[in-house]
Amino acid sequence: MRRIIEKKIEDAMTKDVITVRKDTSLKELRDLFKQYDFNVFPVIENGEIMGVVTKLNFLKIFSFDPERLIPDLRSIYAKNAGDIMSKRIIAVCSGDSIQKAAQKMLDHRVRAVLVTDRSKKKLKGIITRGDIMKFVEVD
Repeated sequence: MRRIIEKKIEDAMTKDVITVRKDTSLKELRDLFKQYDFNVFPVIENGEIMGVVTKLNFLKIFSFDPERLIPDLRSIYAKNAGDIMSKRIIAVCSGDSIQKAAQKMLDHRVRAVLVTDRSKKKLKGIITRGDIMKFVEVD
């Protein structure tokens, strides 16, 4: 237990984060999700975080609408990361404790949180459930 209490997010986070732009196409997103099997990609424009796009965001656009039986595939395929991203940024700072990151994941029911500067505009890394699990010891 002591090991996780003493660790900071900077000890566990991924620093080289794969990001996307607002104009990243759905095809590119699909390929990135398949290639890396990540659940989230930060959306960055001009060096600032605009939002995140998750697998859930991606899947939601293909859900059926009770008002129409056949989805308009042309309008769906015309969308990009900026159209489907979540603008809500759930973030921690690199000097925060790993416990804080874990609590944010639990509170917001997410698999990863962004690691940012205090303004939540500049991306410094990402920390996932798997990153935290590496520091959990069960004796």
